Amino acid sequence: MSAPGNKSKVVVRKTISFFVTLWFVIITGCSFPNPVQPTVEEEYKAQKKLVQLLASVDEEDYINARFALSGLQRDFSHTNLYKTHSKRIDELAKQIKKETKNIKIEDKIEYLFIPPRLETKPWKEYMSRAEKIISRNKDRTGITILRVIFEDESLEGPSVRADRDCDNRIYVYSRDGGYSNAGNFKSGDAVLIGSDFRRYGESDSNDKDVSITGEVIIGGVYHYPTKLRAEVQKGKATAYGEVVVRSVPKEYCGNLIVNVEAEGGVKLTDAGVSLKVAGFYSGKTEPVKEGRCLFDSIGPGNYSVEVVSNNNFGSPGQSAVVVSGKTTEVTINAYRHRTIELDWRFRRAKEPNNWLSGRKTMKTKEYWQPDKEWDVHYPVIEFGDWLGNTCNIRRFNGDLMYVGADEPFEEMDFPSNFSPFSCDHVIKEGDIFAWRRNDRRESSLEALIRVRKITPVGTPDETKVVP
Repeated sequence: MSAPGNKSKVVVRKTISFFVTLWFVIITGCSFPNPVQPTVEEEYKAQKKLVQLLASVDEEDYINARFALSGLQRDFSHTNLYKTHSKRIDELAKQIKKETKNIKIEDKIEYLFIPPRLETKPWKEYMSRAEKIISRNKDRTGITILRVIFEDESLEGPSVRADRDCDNRIYVYSRDGGYSNAGNFKSGDAVLIGSDFRRYGESDSNDKDVSITGEVIIGGVYHYPTKLRAEVQKGKATAYGEVVVRSVPKEYCGNLIVNVEAEGGVKLTDAGVSLKVAGFYSGKTEPVKEGRCLFDSIGPGNYSVEVVSNNNFGSPGQSAVVVSGKTTEVTINAYRHRTIELDWRFRRAKEPNNWLSGRKTMKTKEYWQPDKEWDVHYPVIEFGDWLGNTCNIRRFNGDLMYVGADEPFEEMDFPSNFSPFSCDHVIKEGDIFAWRRNDRRESSLEALIRVRKITPVGTPDETKVVP
């Protein structure tokens, strides 16, 4: 047992120690660490996530609500907004858990799959939208409905692509009923995959068993690439289901360094490089610093990179393969665009002696739609990026053939041996091409196009790129 006097000494020493420490803090400005305070931007993002959560629950969209709740809890639990509404968030969490408890979820590494729940509000709206498109096309179209949710929607804007598996095409439909091979969407949107069944004529209009199968590919920079098989039935709206695409864990990600080599004298002031999953529209852009940029912690896979172009400046795309746990390095070139002057002669086949003629000036990476010149209301020809010493004709709406003519362009007739066999046309000054397309109102349209002159756009000091 210690003496009372010793206890008093201990108390005195502790008291002195406390005041010495307090004095030291005051004199030196030292302080105990405070919790990290949320920024205004974080509070705003938390508010948006809470609004999304509430809207999803109101719409009985409990799958989307589940992931909105997860994002809110993971990223914004330290915010003042979360603390203010924590009681309401807890109530919503219980409701979501109850509503999703009995939903069958197929669990895979790349994604979760949930069968369609046709009795819910979202699926009723999806089916109604698809049926309206089919009805508008007189039952000649078929649509399969896929709903896609990205596990971490804050990371990127996702894309989806449809690849045909036979001699018919499948498309990604937009909200207004238009379609293309690929498209962007928001996480949680329904993606309508369909076909217009062009290879089937009017005689097949009553055939209810006509269907085609294709591959639906979902792409993202930070999420697992996901491939699904989808069947499209003619004249029917079919519910596929819901797919939750999982984000790639950081330990499985890789890095990509992009070096940019610019054409002589061109400054890369404010330049940016875009990164996209190969074959898709969506991705991200990083600024170029000292001739290079870094994309870190992105999912493994095949990508395309290019300098973000403006009216004067751009680059051809370059492929890159990112591997888990490694850093890949690629080099891309940047060039001034070129102005291309074309001489053209055009006629309708039923009027063989009635040639129209003129001149057109356009740029690389532009298309020409000759509304006024030919009374043709669709793009006829489009040039690709400048490749250093030439460029390609990237697209042409019809058939195109290179013509090696000995006679003057102004006196040439359309070649009698017209037989297009190549889709890869590289151009140089003086080249002549023959173009033909069948028209719904006419037998066919024919044109001769000569590359008159190719010149750089602007001067090097003017070619600044804004991402």
